[in-house]
Amino acid sequence: MPGKASEKASEKASGSARFVVLFLVLFLLALACAAAASADDPELTRILPGAWTLTDEVQEDGEETRTADLAVLTLAEDGKLTFACHDKDGKYLWTCEGTWSLEILPDALDRVTLLFTATDNPAHASGAYRAERVYTAYSESWVEDDIFHQYLILEEAGGEGAAPFEELTGYNSAAVHREQGPNMRVVNCSNYVSLRAKRSASSARLAKVPLGSLVLAFPESGEENGFLLCVWQDEYGYIRSEYLEPAE
Repeated sequence: MPGKASEKASEKASGSARFVVLFLVLFLLALACAAAASADDPELTRILPGAWTLTDEVQEDGEETRTADLAVLTLAEDGKLTFACHDKDGKYLWTCEGTWSLEILPDALDRVTLLFTATDNPAHASGAYRAERVYTAYSESWVEDDIFHQYLILEEAGGEGAAPFEELTGYNSAAVHREQGPNMRVVNCSNYVSLRAKRSASSARLAKVPLGSLVLAFPESGEENGFLLCVWQDEYGYIRSEYLEPAE
């Protein structure tokens, strides 16, 4: 009898241990998913300001498929926006002006709100056109042939009025694209410089950037503590400006 009681107690303890392990695994998976969902937050905060191009592929008779600009969405750091729309031949059609804002959502896709308040589009005469659109947003980026490609993916989440992107594409979502080439070269070091997580020599090193490497730097974002915001091999970080010079 004592042996059976001991065996039952052992089985119970083993079952409890398995439950604890399962709980820990599920908890860690939840943390990983939350981290993945919010990982885009700092990147969106950095990259949103600037000009984004909405493009579409156009098939010409007897020619290869080419990409034509449909519109350029410019997001200024002060929260203002312009939306210059062109036809597939590059001919000017109309523009909108308005405001934009970014809302960081924990454990979810972030939200970009675009408010178009004025236009010279003949379809909306007298500047009466007003459309407020809310999009869930995330970004994708990679380096190809020394060109840094960025896509901002906007998927409609609500709002009132006609969606400007929907008028252009027929869909209620859009991918706006930006590409930039390297503009600075790593110099004045023995072998490499550190790409830091923050504007501090004591912050985490994200990568070792070899001497002579070409990087995409953003001097317009301002120099602080001697560091400039840079991108190297699809990684955002900071490099001391004394190790950078304009690429020829």
